[in-house]
Amino acid sequence: MISLAYKMLIGNRASCIGIIFGIFLATLLIAQQSAIFLGVVSRSYRIVTDIPAPNIWVIDPATESEDKLRSLPIGYVDVVRSTPGVEWAVPLTTSMIPLITAKGTFDIGRIYGIDDATLIGAPSHLVEGNLLDLRREGAIIIDSYTATHTMGSKLPDGSIRPLKVGDSLEINHVNAVVVGITDLTPGFYPQPIIYTTLSQYQRFNPALSDRVEFILAKTRHGVSLKQVLKAINEQQGLEALSREQIKDKMVSFFLKTGILINFGLSVALAIIIGFSIAGQIFYIMTLQNIMYYALIKAIGGNRWMLTKMILIQAAIVGAIGFSLGVGASILWGIAVKNTTLAFMFPWELLLFCFFIVLLI
Repeated sequence: MISLAYKMLIGNRASCIGIIFGIFLATLLIAQQSAIFLGVVSRSYRIVTDIPAPNIWVIDPATESEDKLRSLPIGYVDVVRSTPGVEWAVPLTTSMIPLITAKGTFDIGRIYGIDDATLIGAPSHLVEGNLLDLRREGAIIIDSYTATHTMGSKLPDGSIRPLKVGDSLEINHVNAVVVGITDLTPGFYPQPIIYTTLSQYQRFNPALSDRVEFILAKTRHGVSLKQVLKAINEQQGLEALSREQIKDKMVSFFLKTGILINFGLSVALAIIIGFSIAGQIFYIMTLQNIMYYALIKAIGGNRWMLTKMILIQAAIVGAIGFSLGVGASILWGIAVKNTTLAFMFPWELLLFCFFIVLLI
């Protein structure tokens, strides 16, 4: 039965290839668009991803994301530090700031000011340089994409010389020296991402010297996180969130832009393509083979046998089309790695694609 179903499937080569192509195209669109969507969403909370040390993030209740921040008086850092169960609390401040590179080009970057004493909040992985050098006057750490592309210098032979440790640039009319290059989660825009100490940040941006956007905190070992969050939230003007809670808040703000609808329409279109192309061709191919099914039934076959033969054919073309589509999506994701393009392919997405193809 299996052999007969397979021979009937490949006997009509054009229809077989058409069905596989339909499943492949549907899977590719579903997987690729969903992976791009998840990658873009993950960038909405990239600051939380890049700073793993704290398990509590304290913000102003009006803050919803990095694009909608309301700062806090810096004195609130001591309030959080004095909360029972808190092991440490440090400020993290951020703003957009103008930059002028050594070659004279102008840009707008996002700068972060971290605690001078502990350097908590600094990037965890430096490609080049030493984190302790961040305490030097004018010292900054910059992301690797900016160093390689945005601020790279074009040499006479046409090659690009990336920004290196020891190079200088001007930040808001103040001289800065690069002491480190780091790998970071890219933002929505290919803008420079800079880290420096809080004292140096106040030199670069003196107008905001008494304000902070985030307070990072860590609970003591064995202390209930919920109790500490509750104690901080009882303070007027503060909102304390766990890592997952602040991620959810940033994602929720990001999804208000309507991007979910846009990507959802793309996935819906892919499902329609799967049903219209693969489904229609498979249906026509089955009608073309109806005489053979009638013959099988005439010599003793039953309805369940015929159903199993059609299901086997569907499983074969579905497995081939699904594998090709997922493989092409993953290859595309590898190709755009270390670029400004977003791509995220978790195992849950693989199951989602499999379910949709199974439905088709």
